Amino acid sequence: MVCPNCQSNISDKRIRCDRCGQDLIVYKKIYRASNMYYNNGLTRAKVRDLSGAIVALKKSLELNKANTNARNLLGLIYFEMGETVAALSEWVISRYFKPDGNDADKYINDIQENPTRLDGLNQAIKRYNNALVFAKQGSDDLATIQLKRVIQLNPHFIRAYHLLSLLYMKNGENERAKKCLLRAARIDVSNTTTLRYLKELEPQPGLTRDGEAGAGVDKDINSSIMPISSYREDKPNIMAFVNLIIGVLIGLAVATFLILPSI
Repeated sequence: MVCPNCQSNISDKRIRCDRCGQDLIVYKKIYRASNMYYNNGLTRAKVRDLSGAIVALKKSLELNKANTNARNLLGLIYFEMGETVAALSEWVISRYFKPDGNDADKYINDIQENPTRLDGLNQAIKRYNNALVFAKQGSDDLATIQLKRVIQLNPHFIRAYHLLSLLYMKNGENERAKKCLLRAARIDVSNTTTLRYLKELEPQPGLTRDGEAGAGVDKDINSSIMPISSYREDKPNIMAFVNLIIGVLIGLAVATFLILPSI
């Protein structure tokens, strides 16, 4: 461990610097937290959860910007995702913090010693930028041609897969878009942009069925509702009045022919 005040080497068991007397309790907690986030990022990177690893490694560097292990791993992940410039930036910073015995030297030399590969990576970035301009201008065909060439030059360039899939989706070529996104998912299994685009390509039968069901329900309801007739005033019931008169006459006849003679 290095003292944050005087940069002298100290034992991990010491809680105070022997040279300058700096209290190291808080610093050691931050140092351990940075390493914890680095280990988390390393675990995620091993299962190709590159997006999650980037988040963890950035947290590690926020706590300890001189954590060269975390910075080198972050550069490797950027390189794996096709972000060559971001990867080289991390390795250069790492080499600044640790000039000797740094793995960043090997990573940078591997790229610089292969001019053909380096030129291909640079061409991929330039072509991607051109494709982005074409896409914004509405020239989908030119953008698609450029992006296909980008993927040939740098098969791990995730952003190129995303833009190409968007162009395919825009033109209704969903199967091609899905293939591009699946290739991107094999590079980074948890990339939120990839997962969101794949979600958009999934069939949504629920909406269709609901729509059809809703139409059927409306149809059934409409058929079950009887039309309301126009209002009509009730006519007086004449037959009831006639029956009443007949009943009275029958009663009088019975009284006249049966009751009076007996009396």
